[in-house]
Amino acid sequence: MTRRAMFSSRLERRRQVRRFAVLIAATVFAIGIVLVGIVAVQGFDFLGVAEADRMPLGLAVLGALACVFFVSLFAYAAVRLFSRID
Repeated sequence: MTRRAMFSSRLERRRQVRRFAVLIAATVFAIGIVLVGIVAVQGFDFLGVAEADRMPLGLAVLGALACVFFVSLFAYAAVRLFSRID
């Protein structure tokens, strides 16, 4: 039995949209992690030269990671929302 015969076209479209939404969210998350990592490494190098306290930068990195996570969730929800508008 083929997969197309098992699912209706509507369910198959939902699955494709869900996969596309996950792909977009994962891409946004990956790019965000890379950008946060680049800025964090530069910041830690700068603080290492200045021999300053690293705790505030560490908290800023954690905050930035949380923001990246929420932006990726928003991207997922936006793709799912706009796919339902016909």
